[in-house]
Amino acid sequence: MDLEAKTLTLSEAKQGQKLMVVNTIGEEITMQALRFGISQGAELTIEKSIKGGPVIVVRNHLEIAIGRALAEAIEVKYL
Repeated sequence: MDLEAKTLTLSEAKQGQKLMVVNTIGEEITMQALRFGISQGAELTIEKSIKGGPVIVVRNHLEIAIGRALAEAIEVKYL
């Protein structure tokens, strides 16, 4: 399977993976993601995914904790 073509949600990504945001589902989710500086084309690295809790990502050397519900509505692909 070609990993670079696979799309998944941010909540499904594993620690250490480098990803690019391809879509946010819904206008409210898009606005919440933008508050964190996350938009389509943003590159992220998964620092830690806490089971049932937030997903901690690194963007531009800044760690951001994203709630599980928001992470489930952000579609990403492998870089």
